[in-house]
Amino acid sequence: MYKICLSLLLLALSPSLFAETRYISDEFRVPLRETPCSRCTILHRGLKTGLKLTFIESADGWSHIRTPGGMEGWIENQYIVAQPIARDRIARYKKQNEALSSSNAELKTQVTELQANNQQLDGRLSTVSDDNEAVSRELADIKVVSANALNLKVQNQKLLEENGMLQSKIDVLSALNKQLESSHIQKWFLYGAIAVFLGALLSIILPRLKRKRRGHSEWA
Repeated sequence: MYKICLSLLLLALSPSLFAETRYISDEFRVPLRETPCSRCTILHRGLKTGLKLTFIESADGWSHIRTPGGMEGWIENQYIVAQPIARDRIARYKKQNEALSSSNAELKTQVTELQANNQQLDGRLSTVSDDNEAVSRELADIKVVSANALNLKVQNQKLLEENGMLQSKIDVLSALNKQLESSHIQKWFLYGAIAVFLGALLSIILPRLKRKRRGHSEWA
């Protein structure tokens, strides 16, 4: 008994579990009937073309469906299709095309903006490259100036050393010159003293010699 009840329950639920979607075909007002027969009670006299329906099951050329409002009934299979009707598909495709066109326009705008930004970046890159070249040239000039300054410093140091050596030589020569001058003065002073001494000596000797000569002449 339990298995029978379970089977009946599954049969009752299975149409809803495996429901599919169906659409009213082009340009029709289709009656919805209570049972699958052309003479059975009509539940709805005019389902509109393109109406989206929930397909439950099929039997003997009829389809058991449910409307968006929740009404269930039977429609002949010839009046329903698995895809939306051409008019609805065209409208949907048109909307999709409009959306894609709008998206394409936005993308074109974005591309234009990106191209403008790219041009600006190229300009900035060119400016940066020029600045980099200028800085490189300045750095090269600084290196040359630094090398020249270093050479000048070395040369200046050498000149200072040579100047010091020359100054030392000048000091030595000056000292020697002073010594020579002092020695020369001393020599002249000595010569003068000798001359004075000789003059004094001669002034003493010569008169005596004259006297002696006179004495000899008188004795003769």
